[in-house]
Amino acid sequence: MKKYILNAVFSAFLAIGLTACFENPAKIYDGPSVVEFDAAVTTAPAAGRTFPLVTVANGAGIIKTRINLVGPQRPNAETIKVVVDTQNSTAVAGTHYRLTSETVSIPANTSFGELEVEILSAPAQAGRTVTLVLMLEGNGTEIKASENFKRMGWTIRL
Repeated sequence: MKKYILNAVFSAFLAIGLTACFENPAKIYDGPSVVEFDAAVTTAPAAGRTFPLVTVANGAGIIKTRINLVGPQRPNAETIKVVVDTQNSTAVAGTHYRLTSETVSIPANTSFGELEVEILSAPAQAGRTVTLVLMLEGNGTEIKASENFKRMGWTIRL
């Protein structure tokens, strides 16, 4: 019986002693402030692309996507510029989509903003799709766009 108690105490001491030596795994980002599409971080890139493509129906209406601020929160609201990536887009403004704004605001003391895009009801064409790709450009001063997550795309089924 004494042998079992000693083995249990030794095992507990060994387990506590070994885990006490590990460093704190908390990771704190200390690089420059950047903005990114949340969906680009959480969704795998489309085949042959460096950004995700989410499929939406023709005439889907307003779709919302979250913009993340990576870095310290700001005491004032930040305005982030959003542009259409014309090299990767085939959708036509006013026919397939409408940007409700070419900027997105990240309110003071928060890390998130929301961008709205309206998917219009275009003439139906069976089996055809168009692509809308948006790109973040930052605020023009100290907040840049994340190189890996600055693009987000939607495939609109006509």
